[in-house]
Amino acid sequence: MQRSERDHLVSAKNLRTSALICGWIHTGAMKSFRVLLLWLALPTAGLAAEQYTLDSAHSQVAFSVRQYVSVVNGKFTDVSGTVTFDSTQPERSRVEATIPLKSIDTGIAARDHHLLAADFFDAEKFPSIVFKSNSVHLVSERVADVHGDLTMHGKTLPVVIHVELLSSDKNASGPLSWKITAHLRRSEFGLRWNPVIEATSGISDDIDIQMRILTPAR
Repeated sequence: MQRSERDHLVSAKNLRTSALICGWIHTGAMKSFRVLLLWLALPTAGLAAEQYTLDSAHSQVAFSVRQYVSVVNGKFTDVSGTVTFDSTQPERSRVEATIPLKSIDTGIAARDHHLLAADFFDAEKFPSIVFKSNSVHLVSERVADVHGDLTMHGKTLPVVIHVELLSSDKNASGPLSWKITAHLRRSEFGLRWNPVIEATSGISDDIDIQMRILTPAR
């Protein structure tokens, strides 16, 4: 075989090898590019979400109930929990909260003791009120109905709490302030005295809840 023929064959072989290598590089680059595009296309809700811890010292949990023509007001002085707030997709936010019943304060110690007794809250057996959300429905830019399960006095029932974001900055980068309202019927959770007391006390079955919650970012 002539030298020029050998050189021609070697050159052709090198070209085929180069083309194969370029093909491999191109295929690998395209795969990497597709992976990058897929990653960029993933929902960013998880990246935007920020977890907050309820600040018990700067939060208020109050309730009111009618008794004849007057209104009895009370509060719980302790609350704990977390809020996972997604500023880009608020409907993906979540909340869990726990209220120790022994933190109740109606302004009259004897009444508080009576409410915690076995014939009403039975705080020794059921020491806490617990709420866990399962969905958030936006009403407006700063208002939402939060659906979840409320456990009280050994019963868990679905409830809706109405939440308004009071903070001027919606970005999940600093403390957030919330206004929360809810309406409950105590009898649905088995919170009843004996028939004689129920008939003579004049205490309404309807309980109104008002909360102001502060959640500093952690």
